[in-house]
Amino acid sequence: MHGDQRQRGFSLLELIATLAIAGILAVALTTIVVTAMDGYVFSRVSADVSQKGQLALARMRMELLNATAVSTATADRIAFTNPDGSYELERTGTIVTLRRTSAPAVAAKTLVDSMPAIYGADQLFAYQKEDGSAWNTSDGIADLFAIDIILKFDSNSTVLQTSINPRANRLRVAPQML
Repeated sequence: MHGDQRQRGFSLLELIATLAIAGILAVALTTIVVTAMDGYVFSRVSADVSQKGQLALARMRMELLNATAVSTATADRIAFTNPDGSYELERTGTIVTLRRTSAPAVAAKTLVDSMPAIYGADQLFAYQKEDGSAWNTSDGIADLFAIDIILKFDSNSTVLQTSINPRANRLRVAPQML
């Protein structure tokens, strides 16, 4: 019987080879899962930023479309009047807010809260006459052809922009208030 009996089990070499292969597979699977999760998080953040920006642009567009007067027009702030009252859109640091300044005054509402802290030489608002030259408040609303709004986000380099032609400008190509 001694001659026919064989030992059962794994040799040390087989055990080490199995553990090495299992370790390689674990590292590969972990890398795949981590990469997939990073992609998911990036796309989720991109979608959130894009949605937030689009909603903010839509709100600013709605307010500025019916502007009947503009009292302040800078790269980071516009104070205007529309049929509902007087308002102010302003970028302060990383936040863009909308505030009603006429009675009843309302506290500033945050439209965007993830703008880069350092916006550089870029501007949130740009103002144009019909010929493409720069517009300023001394020109009056009748000559304001377009208000360009550019939102930049630092989380993933998303840039959203729109151009608004106020109805009260009386220019031939702009929509008119009825």
